[in-house]
Amino acid sequence: MMYAKLAFRNICRSLRDYIIYFITITLTIALMYSFLALGFSDDIIAMSENMSMLTSGILILSFLIAFMASFVVKYAIRFMLGQRKKEFALYELMGMEVKTISNLFLIENTIIGCGALLFGSIVGTLLSGVLNQVVKNIFETPHTYHISFSFQAWGITVVLFILMYGFGIFHAAKVIRRRKVVELLYDNRKNEEYRFKTIKKSILVVLISTAAMILGVVLLAQGLQIQTNAAILYIGGSCLFLLIGVYELHRQLPALLYQFAKRAPHKKYKAENLFFLGQIGRRIQSAGRTMAIVAILLTISLVTMFIGLSMGASYKANMEVYYPYDVGVAIDAPLTKSSMDDVIAFVDQRCEVEDSVTYYLYDVPNEAIEALSLSDYNHLRQMLGFSPVSMGSNQYLIHCDTWNYLDDIEQALEQQSEIIVNDRTLTPIKTPILTEPMEQYQMAGTNGYVLVLPDETAQQLSGNKIRLAMKLNGESYSELKGEIQRFLNSDDWLPDIQAGYEPTERITLGVTVKAWGVANSLTGFTAISFCGLYLSIIFIILSCAVLAFEQLSAIDKNRKNYEIIGLLGVSKEKQASLIRKEISTMFFIPLLFPLFLTVLLIASTQVLFGEVILQKGLILLYGFVTILLFCAIYLTYFGATMFLFKKVILRSDIR
Repeated sequence: MMYAKLAFRNICRSLRDYIIYFITITLTIALMYSFLALGFSDDIIAMSENMSMLTSGILILSFLIAFMASFVVKYAIRFMLGQRKKEFALYELMGMEVKTISNLFLIENTIIGCGALLFGSIVGTLLSGVLNQVVKNIFETPHTYHISFSFQAWGITVVLFILMYGFGIFHAAKVIRRRKVVELLYDNRKNEEYRFKTIKKSILVVLISTAAMILGVVLLAQGLQIQTNAAILYIGGSCLFLLIGVYELHRQLPALLYQFAKRAPHKKYKAENLFFLGQIGRRIQSAGRTMAIVAILLTISLVTMFIGLSMGASYKANMEVYYPYDVGVAIDAPLTKSSMDDVIAFVDQRCEVEDSVTYYLYDVPNEAIEALSLSDYNHLRQMLGFSPVSMGSNQYLIHCDTWNYLDDIEQALEQQSEIIVNDRTLTPIKTPILTEPMEQYQMAGTNGYVLVLPDETAQQLSGNKIRLAMKLNGESYSELKGEIQRFLNSDDWLPDIQAGYEPTERITLGVTVKAWGVANSLTGFTAISFCGLYLSIIFIILSCAVLAFEQLSAIDKNRKNYEIIGLLGVSKEKQASLIRKEISTMFFIPLLFPLFLTVLLIASTQVLFGEVILQKGLILLYGFVTILLFCAIYLTYFGATMFLFKKVILRSDIR
């Protein structure tokens, strides 16, 4: 009990050392619980049959985050050990045993950790209600904000907290018990040994790093345009080159700029620049590797957040492209059109069918393209609310709503616009390519495009694939897809084969229902967006915490340096200005490339994909949201570090 009181008094006295540590653990717990509560919410899981993918994603990421956070906790505890060295040394001189000092430190950290767990759980409970509302808004479900507590989510959060927190504090106990406390605490934390390269070598490394990052960006751009599995290799290589380039650039560029600054006497000896350069030089030597690693983590965080938010939102915005028909049935077999009447009747018993069209996709001899008759094509356009088109008996058009094929089709038409079908030469209409969304990987084509021919020309071709599109009067429901699939595979449906064709053993069959597609596509959007947001925010918080601890760990040495220049006549106001300049520089260095790459990624994505996303400005909007959210977290840690640094060093009212 006595040690508990002493530990509590020590926490109050050392509150400055614990502020950023407490904030970091609290935010980590709050986010961990709120996202887990979202993943285990019965209301959310019931929205879609595939919503379990969100739960699985959040659960996997939570274990990864706990693993990453354990190293930050270990790093923070080492920082606090260094800050408490004089106090612990005094305890030992007063006769306190090493084991008792170790236990006292563990009690203090346990109190801090339990407080962070409690406060983080409260904040997380409030935040989970907000996340719940956001998801329901995505699914356009009526909702009101309400607070609910998930024991399942909290139980997992506690387990993960024990794992990540226990790793750090027991490592600290092991360190204290293995070494003499006086030796441990009077020995300043060793900085990494780093010797500056020559300017020529530094320039060479910077140029190679820049080339690696440029190559990474080029590979990324290529990978985003490839539709095959080779895209994985391009994107993987891009990530490798970018990460190596980011690390080496942030390792060498600050050192190179520092050496250039030292070689400029007119600036070096101006005002307090000599002192400032000395401070920055020591920081680059001691914290260069840490800042490079932080830069990598920030790059991953920003890219993950932007891709998660923009991809999910873009997919939702383009829902009508992927599911233009209320109900669609695609069968790759030469069935008669009358075979689909029973399917229409089956659907009409459950949802009123307002309009329907049964049509064939015709094989075009010697061409890797399928054809639609003009009348069927116009019926589909009418069903989707598009105006009909007309053409002469010797004309054709191409419909392509798949953006990545448009350039190739346009080039092919420029080289050869006439085509021959069944010994008839056809020329394109005035507007040869139409691009309205008609779902051209199953319903209005299977390759992403289709050839539209006059009826008399099309009907002379073989119709080996039959399609049925329906427009319903009112809303349908997700379960309708499964009901149609079971009907088509049951003995209740007996289709007929066209005359002249033999029955096939295997038939490719597909059913699309807009209500099912929207619900499950929104599930994918939710999973991608929220998992990306979850991971990136945690990474930003942990990166900022490491950066803050790195600055605060040098407080003792900096205090002596600032005391010396104070004795030399440098005013408190000037010292405050030097502190702002020093901390700003150390926080700016890790941002050098992450922000540049993010802005470049946003601009490139807008150029490459902006035209194919139906909601204009969506990529730029979520790019702005990504940067804004990042800046809010980063500036919070920057402000807290600046405040603590000034408060300790200046010991005055200047802030």
